[in-house]
Amino acid sequence: MQFGTTSPDTYIYIGSAILFVLPCSLFCFACKGLIQSKTRTPLPAWRKYLVIGALATAGIATVLHIVWNASWLYSGGSPHGMGAAPGMWRPLGPVLVWTFFAATGLSLFGKGKVRALLIGWSVSMYFVFEAIYILQFD
Repeated sequence: MQFGTTSPDTYIYIGSAILFVLPCSLFCFACKGLIQSKTRTPLPAWRKYLVIGALATAGIATVLHIVWNASWLYSGGSPHGMGAAPGMWRPLGPVLVWTFFAATGLSLFGKGKVRALLIGWSVSMYFVFEAIYILQFD
């Protein structure tokens, strides 16, 4: 291998990392919004606990999505609709889907900016999933 050359597989990992910047930043802004909401009108206790649960579940889902995509791409992805080789991505798939839906459902109990950011997080996570799937075809 020559120095200064990059394999084509490296570009897909860099592209997927760039795609995850948006959902991760929306998640961080949602956490910051919850912290700042304490200085304004405080949320009722039940709503605050559901929002904290949504943020915790969204954080877990984000990490699982990153690990799932890295494992899926490392196992060969799914070129031309074929299945990828076995890897860590298979057992993580159902857990990823359920944590994503749980975080999306719990985010509906939020209020104001935190709810909007968590719903934006859900939309951007779906966009990232589809974009990586399309990106790996090239």
